[in-house]
Amino acid sequence: MNDFLEKIQRIDLLGERVYRQLRSYLWSGNVRWGETLRESILAARLGVSRTPVREALTRLAGEGFLENRGRSFAVPLLTEEDIEEIYHLRVLLETDAVRMAAAAVEQQPSRIKRVQEATEHAKRAVRDGDDEGFISANYDFRAAWLALVQNRRLVAAVELYAGLVRSLQILSLGDRKRQIVVLESMEKICQDMKSGDAEKASQTMLHYLAIARMAMLQSLPAALENQVS
Repeated sequence: MNDFLEKIQRIDLLGERVYRQLRSYLWSGNVRWGETLRESILAARLGVSRTPVREALTRLAGEGFLENRGRSFAVPLLTEEDIEEIYHLRVLLETDAVRMAAAAVEQQPSRIKRVQEATEHAKRAVRDGDDEGFISANYDFRAAWLALVQNRRLVAAVELYAGLVRSLQILSLGDRKRQIVVLESMEKICQDMKSGDAEKASQTMLHYLAIARMAMLQSLPAALENQVS
């Protein structure tokens, strides 16, 4: 390992700080596809016990950044077939989910606030060249509009399949041109939701997912080339 990870002081909210630093580590591009993360090694580098490290790794696995392999965690490996299948399901799920979210905003306009805040965060990150900030804003944007969907089972399914491509998404969202395209889609979705146009929001999401699918496929060769054999 390099020196990306720094020791954490033993203060309140230790678990949250461990989680955030490990998440940043994954987003930094220093971890290769298929690489196994060892609790003991990470704990030693961070200067903490293994318990908050395991809790953080479990949380990251639940968010789709890692996969649980029994007693260890690793960055998921994906194939082109995996991506095609995942995006087929994402289209079915997310176009309907964002339609519900837009309908919720139409009934209570103030509920768009978190979505707007995440969009503004993304705009600032692009302006400032903050790749990690953009990835974080993109994640917050999804969480914000999903919070408007009342069907919890649908939300869980959306989070599952979106999570499966996050390890690859990190590669594509680090590209400035890609960030601009994604930001444009975020702004359009936000505007469609603000206007309460559920059908337009659904169509915008469909267009965004088509762009995202292509970006994932284009990022796949680089990820495979750099994977752990």
